[in-house]
Amino acid sequence: MPLLQRYLWTQAFWPTVLTLAALALLALLTQSLQTLDIIVENRQSALTFLKITGLALPQLIGIILPLAVFMAALYALNRMNGDSEIIVAKAAGASPWQIGSPLVRLGIMAMIAHLIITMALQPLSFREMRAEVLKVRTDLATQLVQPGEFVSPARNLTLYAREISPSGDLLDIIIHDARDAEDVITHTAKTGEIQRTPAGAALLLRNGAVQQTLIDGSLDVIEFKDYRLDLSDAFAFDTRLRLKPSDLYLHELLRPDPRTFVYGTQKQEFAAEGHSRLAAPLYNVALVMIALCFMIRGEHLRMGYGRRIIACAAIGFFVRILGFVAASSAEANLSLNILQYAIPGLTFLVCGVYLSRRRRVYARGSRRRREAYKATIAAMDNPVEASS
Repeated sequence: MPLLQRYLWTQAFWPTVLTLAALALLALLTQSLQTLDIIVENRQSALTFLKITGLALPQLIGIILPLAVFMAALYALNRMNGDSEIIVAKAAGASPWQIGSPLVRLGIMAMIAHLIITMALQPLSFREMRAEVLKVRTDLATQLVQPGEFVSPARNLTLYAREISPSGDLLDIIIHDARDAEDVITHTAKTGEIQRTPAGAALLLRNGAVQQTLIDGSLDVIEFKDYRLDLSDAFAFDTRLRLKPSDLYLHELLRPDPRTFVYGTQKQEFAAEGHSRLAAPLYNVALVMIALCFMIRGEHLRMGYGRRIIACAAIGFFVRILGFVAASSAEANLSLNILQYAIPGLTFLVCGVYLSRRRRVYARGSRRRREAYKATIAAMDNPVEASS
C-alpha cells in the first residue's frame, strides 16, 4: 500500500506544479496588460514593468492554487482509472481513503503554502508594488518633460528638454513661462533637475539665463549658475502611500489600529478580507475531496470518464465561485463571514461521509448491471439451483 500511495503522490504532484505554472503565467499575462498601460504612459523601463508585474504574483498564486491542485487531482485519477490501476488497488483491498490519502496530503500541503502566501507574502509584495506604482505615477521627470518635444504641463507654460539622462537630469532646457501675462519669462539652461516639494514640484536650473521683455520693448538677459523655478501651482502630486485591504496584514485587518480611523463599512470590508485570507486555503482540501468522490467511488467505466470529469469540474468551480460570492457579500454584512468557512467545511464533511460509505456505489442508469451482479452472486452461492 505505501508503494501505491507513493505512486499516486508522484502522479499528482508534478501535474500540480505544471498546472500552477501554466495558470500563473496566464494570470501574469492578464495582469501585465494593466501594468503595461501605466508603464507606457509614464515611459518607464522594462525592468520596472517586470518588477511591478512580478510583485502581483503572490496574490495570483493564492487565487489559482486551489484550482491547480483540483485539476491535477482530476488528471491523476483519470489517468489511473484509464489504466485500471485504481480497480486493481480496490481488488487488492484498498479503501477509498487509502487510495485518496496522498491527494489529501497534497491538498493539506497546498493549504499550508496558501496560508503562508496570504498571511505574509501577499501583503509584503503588494505594499512594495503600491510603492513602486506610486513612484512611477509621481515620477516628475517623465510627467513634466518628454525628451525632444515641447510640452505644456499647465496653461501658458511650455517646457522643452533635448534629453533626460539616466540619472534623471534634464539637458538643454527651454522654459517659456507666460502664466503671468504682464511678466513673460523665458528660461534656458544647460542642465536641470526636477525636485519634489511638499507643495508639488520645482525645477533647479544650472548654467543658464533668464530672458524678459521690458516695458520699453528691450530684452533683459540675466545669466545664472543656479536658479530654482517653482512649479507647484502648475504640477502637484499626492505622494501619500494609500494601502488597500489586500495590502494589509491579518492583524491589521481583524484588529485595525484606532489611529487609522477605520470605521463603519471600511471595518466590515477589512473583516471580510481577513476572514477570506483564512478561509480560502481550505478550498485546497475541499476541491480534492470532490475529485476523490467522483473518480474513486462508483463503477469502473470502460468507455472513459468524460462525463464524470465534466460534472466534477462544474461542481468544483461552482463551490469555489460560491466562496468568492460569500467573501464579497460579507463586506456588507459581518454575519455572513461564517459562510466563508461553512462552504469549504461542509464540502469536506459531505465528501468525507460519502467516501466512508461501505455500500457499493453504482452509477445512475446501471440497473441492469446491478441485477446481473446480484444474479452472479446468487449463482455462486447456490450452484445447484443455478444449474437446474
